Amino acid sequence: MRANKNMKEVIVKIPKRMLNENEHTVVHQEPERGDFVYISTRRYVSDYEADTIREEMMKGYVEMSQINLKIAAECLHVEFEAQHTVERLVSGG
Repeated sequence: MRANKNMKEVIVKIPKRMLNENEHTVVHQEPERGDFVYISTRRYVSDYEADTIREEMMKGYVEMSQINLKIAAECLHVEFEAQHTVERLVSGG
């Protein structure tokens, strides 16, 4: 991996089994081992961000469902009154 001012060197311990799997998987591409860590880290961050957004969306939908239920419950009597008025007008009574 190329040296870059925006990068910091770290030491990462990876199980040998995982490292061997990596070497067998990318044998045709011949990347450096540092690239494997970089790619894995980027993938982890990307997945983490997607999971966080998904969890926030689920939380928002649950919160909105409670608000919508309260609004519907508050307006239920108005719906019944409107339905009764329509039925009365249609039936001529």
